[in-house]
Amino acid sequence: MPKSINVVFLLNLLGYFKVIVMVALAHLGLFHPPEQAYSEEHPASTYVVVMDGQTPSLVPVPVVMAWIKKRVPVVEYGSFLERLGMHEDEDAVCSVCLDCIKRSHQIRELSNCCHVFHKECLDTWVDEGQVTCPLCRSMLFPGSI
Repeated sequence: MPKSINVVFLLNLLGYFKVIVMVALAHLGLFHPPEQAYSEEHPASTYVVVMDGQTPSLVPVPVVMAWIKKRVPVVEYGSFLERLGMHEDEDAVCSVCLDCIKRSHQIRELSNCCHVFHKECLDTWVDEGQVTCPLCRSMLFPGSI
């Protein structure tokens, strides 16, 4: 009986020593716990909550990205301004590339906000896994998917 108690005590002591060494190495920057295990345990960052009426649902980000590119309309900036009844001569500035948006440029017409971006700039933004407006963070897609 005393030998088994000594073995258990020794195993516990080795376990504590292992934890102390790992904490010391992590503090010195010599040990980095694996981050892959965390990303596999918490896949919520790869989904978007979509409200369809009263019922929320989780939709994978790649599905939302494809939906945005397929369903958010591409229009000429000049016709967009005319439809809104705005005839300003001053060009808008794309907040993604910081270049002027001319009347002849193609834009994606967002329905949840009034911000304007070049089509290519917004497509690049979406390709990075972003599904919200770069300025106000409202969803780039309306309502349900």
